[in-house]
Amino acid sequence: QTISFWNSKNIKVKGLRSLNAQLYHIVINGCENVVVKRVRTIAPGDSPNTDGIHVELSKNVVIKNSAMKTGDDCISIGRGTVDLWIEGVKCGPGHGISSFMAVSFGGLASPQGRTFSVK
Repeated sequence: QTISFWNSKNIKVKGLRSLNAQLYHIVINGCENVVVKRVRTIAPGDSPNTDGIHVELSKNVVIKNSAMKTGDDCISIGRGTVDLWIEGVKCGPGHGISSFMAVSFGGLASPQGRTFSVK
């Protein structure tokens, strides 16, 4: 991992570039009020398990104007994520945005009433 945030509040990440991280490039776990802007992650298209950003057990997370060029998920959304906003994120060649919770995107609420928005 390039960088991980655990049980933290009021985080701002701006202009970070991560190259060839193993597993996740950025992890946001148990955090609140997080803004990630103009971040770029890069890994070969055939590299397994190289998620760009993984968000779990966190709330009020915004990911904007970033590029995730990884071999796996551009952004992976884990359990317990509440109020996640994703805007202007370019994904590829990997799988795009994935959720481990059967979430509907586009501003729709998940079965647990959690809101996830992708623009």
